[in-house]
Amino acid sequence: MPLVYAAVIPPPWANPDLNPCARQSRGWQVLFWPPDKKCYKIFKVGYPCPDGMELSPATSRNGKELYAECRCPPGQAFSIEEGKCFQLFTPGPCQQGSYFGSDGEYKNNVTTSIQRLGSCKQIATCPDVHSIFWIKDGKCYQKLTKGPCAKGQLLTMTTGNKLPVCACDKRKELRQFRARDGRCYQHFTRGPCKEKGTLFLPDGTCGCHSFLPHYHKQTDKCFELGTVGPCSKGEIFTVLPQTNNGGCMCKPGNIRYLDNPFCHRPFTRGPCKASHILFNQTHCLPQPCEKGELYYPDEDSCFKIGSRGPCPAGRIISFDFDTRPSIDGVSYNGVCMCETKNCIDENAVNISDDKEQEIGKEEERMTKKSRNKDISEENVKCDSDRGQIRYKSGCFKIYSHDPCEEGAWLVPTKRKEDEDFVGICECTPGHVKKEKIVENRLESECLSQTSILADYLKMNFTVSQRM
Repeated sequence: MPLVYAAVIPPPWANPDLNPCARQSRGWQVLFWPPDKKCYKIFKVGYPCPDGMELSPATSRNGKELYAECRCPPGQAFSIEEGKCFQLFTPGPCQQGSYFGSDGEYKNNVTTSIQRLGSCKQIATCPDVHSIFWIKDGKCYQKLTKGPCAKGQLLTMTTGNKLPVCACDKRKELRQFRARDGRCYQHFTRGPCKEKGTLFLPDGTCGCHSFLPHYHKQTDKCFELGTVGPCSKGEIFTVLPQTNNGGCMCKPGNIRYLDNPFCHRPFTRGPCKASHILFNQTHCLPQPCEKGELYYPDEDSCFKIGSRGPCPAGRIISFDFDTRPSIDGVSYNGVCMCETKNCIDENAVNISDDKEQEIGKEEERMTKKSRNKDISEENVKCDSDRGQIRYKSGCFKIYSHDPCEEGAWLVPTKRKEDEDFVGICECTPGHVKKEKIVENRLESECLSQTSILADYLKMNFTVSQRM
């Protein structure tokens, strides 16, 4: 067996030619500070640096010189207005309703150092009044749910600055979620429960009741909604629109091919034979693209990865990162992704030619739409090979959201056995159809489970407690 030799490469500040302090015992742990010509421990916070800043090494861009600089510690940024460092995503020096956030990194032309800058930013609000904007990822989460928090904590807001925070303390709104282990868990989740098929209930116990929508009759167990639960590959356990009871259905973004027991992502191989991709619920098609290309459904064409293709300015054809190859298989679905971090801003400034093209396309779509209105529904013929289906007097992609209300998509159905498929709008997985009377008219809408589940559980659980 051949011998393998390894060596540890010393950092630049261990070189006595660059750092005079390196000649001392443990000299690689200290830096030379030119103003007073003394040696100070590396990454020391405070003097000789200003309060809150740490002493850091930085080499010149050619690597021949070493500098000692004062920088903000990790997780902090420098406020130019205040002249000091503050922890990111905290109130910092900001007024109520604002937080101290990152403004990006500053690089100089002399050294390799990077200084993160920050300033006060307004906390965004969410469309749903019961949701909280999480400033670290820019997403909205329901208040008093786990959201982005670690296990045992729930999302709420600080009492003073009204900043989003993950907590489990003695404040009134969190008491009902505290379990015996001292942590906080969302009701009707696994929480601290050890026994399979039980959930953390509002009375602080672990259990399962048949009146809950979380109840699965076939297994006589309860499962958390929105999880795999007792379901097969590609399915989630959710409230079924037909019965308002818990059951398995394809998770969002997945479809079921014919009577296949599993659900798959469109434009992956799924249950299809080799060199074919799943196109819709009834069709497997030969893989249409060459190597290095992705299929763009809206154009029914293939485009090179990294090219602009049909995308607006500042965006390029890229992989569908919502599809996970290790779970869903390789996806041939192409999506438009930002070419740079600030492509939205670039589009807002650079819109002359592209805006005219977009307006032209919109006018063309409106013209087609008006023409379609004049055509009898029965005479409209749609290209089923391209995954189109007739809806009213127009042709639309199967499972598209365009002609339907929010929370619904277009699914195929037959009125009679000998007729062609037509499209109807049905609630997407995760949404439930609810009907109501508005001005003596029956109207329906697709509501998210979260909004209707709270009232349902509150009513039923209260009733059960009295029984």
